[in-house]
Amino acid sequence: MFQYEAMVMRIVDGDTIWLDVDLGFKVRMQVDVRLAHIDTPELVNYGLKGVSSPAIEYVNQCVPPGAVCVVNIIRAEKYGRWLAEIYYKPGSVDRDEILRSGTNLNDELVKKGFAKAYEGGKK
Repeated sequence: MFQYEAMVMRIVDGDTIWLDVDLGFKVRMQVDVRLAHIDTPELVNYGLKGVSSPAIEYVNQCVPPGAVCVVNIIRAEKYGRWLAEIYYKPGSVDRDEILRSGTNLNDELVKKGFAKAYEGGKK
């Protein structure tokens, strides 16, 4: 597992986020991250104005675009995204503070009922 500081670029859906990851040594990489160990309902009709889901709204509330988070990259998955856990603390940009007293977004989505635990295989 690899751990990095990252900035949220875009919320794709309830369990997919685009991140700008700080790899160290002034190297950054934009990656498509799938939240590990969870599955959120798919959003039908992405293009319809005003259509959203509770999971997307909650993720946007916790880690809106521009928010700083810490990402634990677990591995690549079959669609080319990186499976990861996201830690955040609203208003904090300090990696150590986020790790010390932040929240695991993946676990929080399950706890709040916006996602189901999922470890791959048939849904």
